[in-house]
Amino acid sequence: MSQSLLKLSKDNNAISIHAHPLLEVTSLVERTDIYQELSSQHGNDLFLFESAIDSAIAILNADKHLSPQSIVIAERRDASLIVKTAKNNMSASITVIGAYGGQDIDGAALISALKQNNIVKGVRKNLLQTLLTKSHLLGPGEKITMQVALGRLPQHGDDSAFEPLVDDMSLRVLTPRKLDHDKVDMRDLGELCSVAQGQSLMRRIRATAGVDGYSVLGEVLPAKAGEDKPFSLYDGAAISDYDEDILIATQSGVPIIKKNGVQVDDALVVKDVSPTTGHVNFDGSVVIQGDVKPGMKVTVSGSVTVLGFVELAELEAGADIIVAKGILGKQSAADSEFACTIRAGGKITSKFAQYTLLDAKDDISLSHHALHCHITTRGKLSVVDETKRYGTLSGGYASVGYSVHALNIGALAGTATSICAFTNFEHLRKQISETSRLWEEEKDHLSQMREAQIKLLKIPTHKRPPELVNKVIESHRLHSANLIKHKASYDKFKEEYLDVLSQVSITAIKCINAGVNCQLEKYALPVSQEHGPTVIRIREQGIELKPL
Repeated sequence: MSQSLLKLSKDNNAISIHAHPLLEVTSLVERTDIYQELSSQHGNDLFLFESAIDSAIAILNADKHLSPQSIVIAERRDASLIVKTAKNNMSASITVIGAYGGQDIDGAALISALKQNNIVKGVRKNLLQTLLTKSHLLGPGEKITMQVALGRLPQHGDDSAFEPLVDDMSLRVLTPRKLDHDKVDMRDLGELCSVAQGQSLMRRIRATAGVDGYSVLGEVLPAKAGEDKPFSLYDGAAISDYDEDILIATQSGVPIIKKNGVQVDDALVVKDVSPTTGHVNFDGSVVIQGDVKPGMKVTVSGSVTVLGFVELAELEAGADIIVAKGILGKQSAADSEFACTIRAGGKITSKFAQYTLLDAKDDISLSHHALHCHITTRGKLSVVDETKRYGTLSGGYASVGYSVHALNIGALAGTATSICAFTNFEHLRKQISETSRLWEEEKDHLSQMREAQIKLLKIPTHKRPPELVNKVIESHRLHSANLIKHKASYDKFKEEYLDVLSQVSITAIKCINAGVNCQLEKYALPVSQEHGPTVIRIREQGIELKPL
């Protein structure tokens, strides 16, 4: 094939072929012949029109006279780019396509492309520079895609936090006193905490406003401000006259740390509770410096703090129960009542519990073990010490409002252990269902109000009873306000439920053994073999067991 068939355009940006039948040539023209001629014209890097080459070859190889044609088969192209924004507008990427013998992309072109696509926030200059550098290494038609702009999600504000300024006796039980050389004394819990009148008890840390986010298009994503929560005021405490964020004691006594507040109780201090002292029934809090002996009962309206053991006894408190050394029951027939029962209107905290009924409205925390107990709590259950060296939950039954956290769950012998976690789901779902019902009712009311308004509009203005008009207007305002209120409540409860659902778990930090029957919400999972560190959660497909 003659080289003269190829022709470079005047602006040097295209190559065309003068195509006409080569009747005098004995061999057919092939694609490789075209490529060789292009190479001689320095056209290897140009963009090739493959279909045009096919058309040219067909004419060149024709066996009859055809009219000559000038067909463009290659052209010079500058590098090009494509900007793509994510569906949620939280990121943007640029794809650069290498030049076909033309000019590479420069920084100004990248910036201009972003502006044309309204990418105005979150552009990362370092990523643009990296993309620019890598794009210059591209061969003809090669592509590179990089994310160059990132939005920022809003950082929602924190709710008010409450920092205790006095010791929490329950934490002493879970965290023994430190000695020298990084050792601890499991028997020494320190002195009994008491406060004097006027002493600071708790500090409130104000809610924060949060930080707004933004999309790469510059849209503001508003942050939710944290909720400013007030102190919960209990007996024996009040807000300081000098600082509204400080809670002080109005009397001397034993402090009980509660949610968003502190209660200061008059405390009855006894050496121990035995047949010699008799049962204890007291309106306030009781501190028992020794043990509660078998067969004894302690009933108080406040908290109970036992610095020794509780053995085969009954404790009932309106607030927290703290047993420093441990709780001992005894093995009994499956259908018989427990000889040792601990019931608290607040938390239960101890080193261990064996063959005991534990019932608390708040969390239950045991640092060493819970063996063959019947446990009920609306809060969380924790059976592990702070160092994560001790903590076994084995045998018995546990009904827990939220999560269960233990070092070991079950026993190597396959001891039957039943755990039912997130029992509060029924209450949360009931809240959602009730607010949904109220919301739907208000929508029905508004629909009826619209019908009434339409009927009213059909009445001539001068004949409309003013009292009826006012009644319709007021009813519409009331139901509209209720609709907004119930919709907000529904959204709040549903968000709370989904948030809790994503977090609740049954967690074994070290191992979970065969013989453990787990239930999370309405999903059941029997454990048939030993697993190492494990977490059991609810996911979209149901309950799942995964390595921790």
